[in-house]
Amino acid sequence: MRSHEPLLGTRASVAVTGPDAVLAEEAELAVFAEVERLEPVFSVFDEDSALWELRRTGTTAVDELQTVLGLAQRWMELTAGAFCPTMAPLMELWGRAEERGLPPTTAELERAVTEARQGQPEHVDLNGIAKGWIADRAVAGVLPQTEAGTEASAASPGVWLSLGGDLVHRGGDSVVVGIEDPKRPYDNVAPLATVEVTNEAVATSGGGRRWWTILGERHSKVLDPRSGQPTDTISSATVVAESAATADVLATTALALGPTDAAALVTEQGGEYFFVLADGSIECSSGRFRRA
Repeated sequence: MRSHEPLLGTRASVAVTGPDAVLAEEAELAVFAEVERLEPVFSVFDEDSALWELRRTGTTAVDELQTVLGLAQRWMELTAGAFCPTMAPLMELWGRAEERGLPPTTAELERAVTEARQGQPEHVDLNGIAKGWIADRAVAGVLPQTEAGTEASAASPGVWLSLGGDLVHRGGDSVVVGIEDPKRPYDNVAPLATVEVTNEAVATSGGGRRWWTILGERHSKVLDPRSGQPTDTISSATVVAESAATADVLATTALALGPTDAAALVTEQGGEYFFVLADGSIECSSGRFRRA
C-alpha cells in the first residue's frame, strides 16, 4: 500500500495485489496518476480548472465533466432535489453568515434555495459525486476487466483505493473498512464499526469534521438543498453500493432525507446503510456492519 497527500483535498491510499510485485507497484502509481489527472477537471479551488471554466462560460468540452454533470442531474431528478449539484448559493450564504456572526434569515434562505434549484452553471459544485466517480475511474483504469459486483477469487489480482470518506474495491481479497465515530472524528480513535466489502464501494458522509460557528453554535456544512438548513437528524451516513459514485451520492443525500426516507432510497438502489443518528443511536440494513 502507498499513500499520497494531499490529493483531492484529502489523504489518498491505494493497494494493488497480484503475483508480480513490479506490476503491482506500477499499477498503484497509475491509479494516483489518473486521480491527479482528473483533479484539475473538478477542482473548486483552482480557478483554472474545467469546472471553473464551466462556471464562467456556461459550457464545457471536457468529456469527464460532461459525464459527471449528466449523472448528477439524473440523481437530482431521482431524489426530487434532495441531491443538488448547484449548492454554491447556499454554501456562500452560510459562509457570509459566519463572517457577520448571525445566521441566515428566512428570506435569505429562500432566495438561496431558489438560486440553487435553478441549476445555473456558475453555481455548479460536484463535491457530492465527483470524488466517488474519480475513484471508480482510477480503479477501472488498472483493472478494466473487473466489473462491479462480479465474483473474484482470493488469488486474483485486486485493487482498492481510498479517497477520504470514499473507498472502492475490485478483485482479490476483500477489505475491511472502518466507520468513524462522528462524535469522535479523530485519526487516533478506533472505528465505531467495520464493514467488509468485496467488489463494492463504500462512502461515508457527515458533518463531524466540517462546520460553521455562529453565535457559539456549530452548524454542519452538510446542507439540505430543499430548505437550505444544515442537516441534523443523521450525524453520519455510510453506504455500501456497487460504485463509489453511487455510494457517494447516497451517503450525501441520506443526511438531507433523514433515516426513514434515506433507508428506503438506499435499499431501492441496491445498497446497504449504516446510519449514526443525532442522538447516538444506530440504524443499519444488515448484520454485515459489525460494531468495533
